[in-house]
Amino acid sequence: MRCLCAGPDRPGVFASSLSGKAPRTMEDHFAHDRQPAGEPTQGQKVQTGLIATLMGSVFTTMLGVGVIAPLLPVYGRSLGANGILLGAIFSVFSASRTLFTPLTGALSDRLGRKGFMVAGLLVYCMVSVAYIKAETLPGLLAVRALHGLAASLVIPAANAYMGDLAPPEQEGMYSSFFLLSFFTGFAIGPAFGGILYDRFGMKGCFLTLGLFAFAAFVLTSLLLPSRSGRLGRPRARMDLIGPLKSPDVFPLLVFTLVSALGRSSIVCFLPLFAQEDLHISASLLGGILTINLLLAAFLQVPSGMLADRFDRKKIILLGTLVSSGMFVLLPHTKDFPSLLAVNVFMGIGMALVFPSSQAMAVTLGRNLGMGSVLAFLQVATGTGFAAGPLVSGAFFKWFGINSVFYLCAGTLLAAALYGAFFLRISPAGPGGTRPEERAEP
Repeated sequence: MRCLCAGPDRPGVFASSLSGKAPRTMEDHFAHDRQPAGEPTQGQKVQTGLIATLMGSVFTTMLGVGVIAPLLPVYGRSLGANGILLGAIFSVFSASRTLFTPLTGALSDRLGRKGFMVAGLLVYCMVSVAYIKAETLPGLLAVRALHGLAASLVIPAANAYMGDLAPPEQEGMYSSFFLLSFFTGFAIGPAFGGILYDRFGMKGCFLTLGLFAFAAFVLTSLLLPSRSGRLGRPRARMDLIGPLKSPDVFPLLVFTLVSALGRSSIVCFLPLFAQEDLHISASLLGGILTINLLLAAFLQVPSGMLADRFDRKKIILLGTLVSSGMFVLLPHTKDFPSLLAVNVFMGIGMALVFPSSQAMAVTLGRNLGMGSVLAFLQVATGTGFAAGPLVSGAFFKWFGINSVFYLCAGTLLAAALYGAFFLRISPAGPGGTRPEERAEP
């Protein structure tokens, strides 16, 4: 595996991607290695350090979140949650994050990103203690709302910071750096959480969340500059709904919302299906989720390269259809190997979608406000993740758990059909129209 960091003998992937003539494909990266090695410039070293710091902070934060996420349904059951209330454990988090994200995104365009990240990580530390104190279902829901507030401060600001750093025609690659750290942290967390739960119970998992959040707080406070150097076009006033007026942004948000509705129930109801129907242990369940997300994580960079070279819309539609098909097959799995296989292909579908959709948003964000556009993209995702478990919880109560997976498959199919007709973003590769050329000022 190639080193991602710059060194005395070669610039590395990050540094080479930050030059004016960055490689666009995996073959170009290896061809770059065969060229005479050159010392990276000081600017490349600084950019590489910024990317590494951002990735480290996001990875550490999501590692702590991943530790507790797949275990919350089991914990909620122990407090008396069932049906819709079980889905509410996840929906309250998403609703809280969705409520605050547009404001924090717009403010970060004017005030910078670092302050929001640092404040949010401190709240994460408080949340880990609050989880331990929440011994009733209403208390757990209140803590989930506070957790959503913390997420609205950290992830949108970090995402926009990375978008600020992305050169033109490399939006997919830089988006993949952010997504790689995001998914890798969240992927490793469930397996680690399963081991912690088997040995130390939920209290050990909650304390681990706080420990990782504190590590990210230290990393961000000490190593990340206050401003990313490019916060987009100056704006006369803060317009919270400005991105919604763009004919390019709105269809992307609708597609993202419907797609999130289809994907949102996997974390909530797959653990119940695996444990209650297939009788899979918590450790094996954590392993399945880890493999799914790790596969999606490690495919982010290749998918980001594809997003910078080929038609982003077609890549998104392909990934959505793959995920829809896997939800159809999920109720027919009978054991650990078949469940694992379905989740592997589900991870591939997810990996195809995210870099391309994020790259679309980054190109539009240069004119409309990077923090605002990416915040609304996360609002669309958060709205889907808030509503999806509630609807799925009702289907689970009335029709059983298999109906949840068929509902998810149908929703993703609807998202693909909508995207095929209404997504307006043209290819980013040679000969394609740059999306920002059509964006409204």
